[in-house]
Amino acid sequence: MSFHNLTPAWVDQPLTTPGFAADVVDLMVSLGDRQRGTFAVLLCDPDDYYRATVTIDLPTEFEHLSPGLDTAGLCSSALSPIVTAVRTAPGTGMILALGRPGPGGVCELDDQWSRAATAICQAADIRLLGFYIATSEGVHQPAITHRQAA
Repeated sequence: MSFHNLTPAWVDQPLTTPGFAADVVDLMVSLGDRQRGTFAVLLCDPDDYYRATVTIDLPTEFEHLSPGLDTAGLCSSALSPIVTAVRTAPGTGMILALGRPGPGGVCELDDQWSRAATAICQAADIRLLGFYIATSEGVHQPAITHRQAA
């Protein structure tokens, strides 16, 4: 997936197609964001059209992909102000993207973030349109995301 695949009119298309959404994530999560460790929230209107991106820097210890990180707590802390704001606009959908350093292959951390984000959005009754991982090697969805969508 690459933002190079996007047409100039990409904002006029809903972000419900996984390949298309991944290209938009690639555009919105810079290589610097990925190296630093960020959590990006792509906000969509009730018809799933892109409206804005909020990028949240993660703590510096995140860059080491430490297995001791409290993933659920870190995810909840990052999403808390977003959830509060989104709940004031009924029908808003979100695409979440974890920008992280390291290899592009799926790691346990990816699945932990995907599970935590999905649980938080379900509990807040927010439409989660997709969860993606962005590394310097590209953008992908964790396998757990595919199983949760089924």
